[in-house]
Amino acid sequence: MTVPIDWSDRNGSTIDIAVVRDRADDAAGKIGTLVSLPGGPGSSGVDEILRGGKFSPQLQARFDIVSIDPRGVKRSHSVQCDSGLAASHPNMVPDTGGRFDDIHSYTRDLAESCRQYTGPLIDHLDAASVARDVEALRSALGEDQLTLYSRSYGTMPAQAYAELFPKRLRASLMDSVDDHSLDGRGFLASEARAGQDTFNEFASWCTRDEQCVLHGVDTHRVYGKLFASAERGELRDAEKPDTPLGPLELSRKVTQRLYAPEWPRLATELRTLTEQPAGLPMPIAPIERSGKPTTMPEIILCSDWRFDITDHNDWLGLWREQNANTPTLRAHFAWAAGTLCSGWPTPPQNPQHRPQIEDGPPILIVNSLHDPATPHEWATQVAARTPRATLLTYTGWGHGVYNRTPCTTTAADQFLTTLTLPSTPSCAPA
Repeated sequence: MTVPIDWSDRNGSTIDIAVVRDRADDAAGKIGTLVSLPGGPGSSGVDEILRGGKFSPQLQARFDIVSIDPRGVKRSHSVQCDSGLAASHPNMVPDTGGRFDDIHSYTRDLAESCRQYTGPLIDHLDAASVARDVEALRSALGEDQLTLYSRSYGTMPAQAYAELFPKRLRASLMDSVDDHSLDGRGFLASEARAGQDTFNEFASWCTRDEQCVLHGVDTHRVYGKLFASAERGELRDAEKPDTPLGPLELSRKVTQRLYAPEWPRLATELRTLTEQPAGLPMPIAPIERSGKPTTMPEIILCSDWRFDITDHNDWLGLWREQNANTPTLRAHFAWAAGTLCSGWPTPPQNPQHRPQIEDGPPILIVNSLHDPATPHEWATQVAARTPRATLLTYTGWGHGVYNRTPCTTTAADQFLTTLTLPSTPSCAPA
């Protein structure tokens, strides 16, 4: 599907958006089209559907299920930046000598390379532009209204679509929702709290379950020692012994294991790291351009979020807040994203704001109580500020709720097919 790069200039340059459609199994009983918006930023909705998708047979029977690679992702004119710059970054940990000015200098070089390889699309990657792409898709499909399912970062264009085209939306289910009303400081703080909360849940499991290979050991203390080793440059990636594992890389690896969650695997990996001999600090390789492009869709975040970090002292203050909000992990992976985006040379095209939805559709928000990436507090706040929104809480763990348990799947399916809201505010783990 061809769309303008800049929706304010419909006669200007265009890109092609990749679309996939899985037609309803029950053509006679078809309700309409369900558009699934993938997360990330950087996930491919086309790949999700081609791999079989995540939806139940009930939804596959009643809807044409359609998804896209959002603009800037994979088949849809993927964001390209210099591979040398994309493969490394300056030190973002103040305690080990990170300098705010060095990071901003790097960010300017990175942005320049992204513009060189990506072209004008680099200024039009925001969620509101994706929402307009979805509206063009609705028109191309000949549908009067769409039903939306969105997950994680996909809830950003889903919220934008509800603001821009409320009458074209039959219903919207937002799974693991982003709170786009937060300022940069609030975003970083709440992400850090979510990281700490989910690590605490993992640690509690290790305390009570003998199947945890760290059972009987203080997991907080184990992680603290590993973080200190990473700060000294002595920690190595267990899967790549020649590769240093820095403090932020350690934090990211641990947090990603909390997504499913993969508690037994995380415990095993932490124990493996504690058993490896300390490596000698390796010299820091210079960050240099390679002159070759590579994909880098994660910088899409900078199109939707503003992080007003004024100088090095302000950055230091935020780092101390990170440490206070997640005293074990010390930093959430959002720290690096916010630091990078604070130096992006062009302002976000779709900056943070409270939902502005008038005469919108019914909206169901589903979220885990213990989610390391989209905190439950985000879901609570979005539900409170969004007209006709209802929150269903999965009182368990992990990122992504739809297919967690029969309770969550049934509640979601009933809402999407009949617009019936859940009769209970929560679903317990199976």
